[in-house]
Amino acid sequence: MNEKQQEAVLSLKNTLLIAGAGSGKTFTIINKINYLLDNNIYKPDEILIISFTNESVLDIKKKINNQNLNIKTFHKLGLDLLKDNNIKVAPQNYLSYIIDEYFKSYANDHKKIKQILKRILIETNYQQLKNLITTFINLYKSNYPSINYLFNLYQKSHFITKEYLRIILEIYHLYNIELASQGYLDFNDMIIQATDKISTGIIKTKYKFIIIDEFQDTSLIRFNLILSIIKQNNAKLFAVGDDYQSIYRFSGCNLNTFLNLHKLLDNLTIINLDYNYRNNQSLINIANNFIIKNPKQIKKNTICLKDSFKPIKIIYYRNQNTIISKIIKNIPTNITILGRNNKDKILFNVPESPKIRYLTIHSSKGLEDDNIIIINLENKPDSLPSKIKNHKLINLIIEKDKYPNEEERRLFYVALTRTRNNVYLLVPYNNPSIFIKELIKDYKKILDIKYL
Repeated sequence: MNEKQQEAVLSLKNTLLIAGAGSGKTFTIINKINYLLDNNIYKPDEILIISFTNESVLDIKKKINNQNLNIKTFHKLGLDLLKDNNIKVAPQNYLSYIIDEYFKSYANDHKKIKQILKRILIETNYQQLKNLITTFINLYKSNYPSINYLFNLYQKSHFITKEYLRIILEIYHLYNIELASQGYLDFNDMIIQATDKISTGIIKTKYKFIIIDEFQDTSLIRFNLILSIIKQNNAKLFAVGDDYQSIYRFSGCNLNTFLNLHKLLDNLTIINLDYNYRNNQSLINIANNFIIKNPKQIKKNTICLKDSFKPIKIIYYRNQNTIISKIIKNIPTNITILGRNNKDKILFNVPESPKIRYLTIHSSKGLEDDNIIIINLENKPDSLPSKIKNHKLINLIIEKDKYPNEEERRLFYVALTRTRNNVYLLVPYNNPSIFIKELIKDYKKILDIKYL
């Protein structure tokens, strides 16, 4: 372990570990767990470890000495805390079913709602409206524990927005009634109910030391659950994450919790893992300078143990159908191809090969490969950065960008930093992404630029 990793492992205070790309985050977490156990600082059942996905939970379980530890996703934590309440988890499509039922029955029989719908459906269609309502309710419930804020929004809003919000309010209310009548809880309700029961002492927990991985992706209601456990047991928090890699705002994650943790917890120790064991120094200098244009990002001085000249390679092409085959024949090692969307794989005819895999940038977070190719770097609505704007309703309940393309900039940072060696940016000759124009404007002398 390097000096900062050792400091993190030995810290028994509330700690925020800022772990950038390639900094040995998982290695540090594993050493932290083993340190707590090997030195009998806490008993195994007093330690709670939260990781973001089932895959990352399994990965941690494989790497530790003690197999009896509580290592869970937030979903599993909510289930386990409420296990004595005989809860049933709502089917995944239950909200979709309730929305359909609302429009088939209530909306058809209610003259006022019928008129509202007629006006709304002039500017959208039913499926788009349904998708909007589903997204709004899921986002709302991940950050607001009650209907009150939604009702206040409705009362303060103007005519068209008010009509949308009236329908959402009624569906939200109906959804909660139907969940209760069936004895169901959805995922957000599990978190909220567990928090309430811990805060009121109905549920007792033993956890005295809590480790949370990917802390930048924690929603407000999830953090409130952790806070209730901390208050109940005077527990300590070891939060690990990277504000540069916060890319899940669309699913309810709130970066402000990460950035303001020092205001939410007393005596917080902040440690920055400043070594990067994956990338080249030349690449990370460009990636860090690119993302720090976002005003809320935490400035980092990252030290890489290797460097190579011009690891970022911009390849201009004229023929989208042949560009990938031209590039991969000159790369002998494994390759991951990254796109903004699932459909990019088809649009570029990405080949099937043992040495090639295709991932969206979102699903690549936490992964790495010898070489990375990034596609769909065109100046169009569904490229990178995406120009598809949130509906005005969604902007009422999530924080808007303070700087243009804040989250898309973080997404590009994630894509750039997946590589151990080189990253190839495939760019259409006549219509490059604004991110590519920016890279060339700022770093032309240290980029490898080719035309194919």
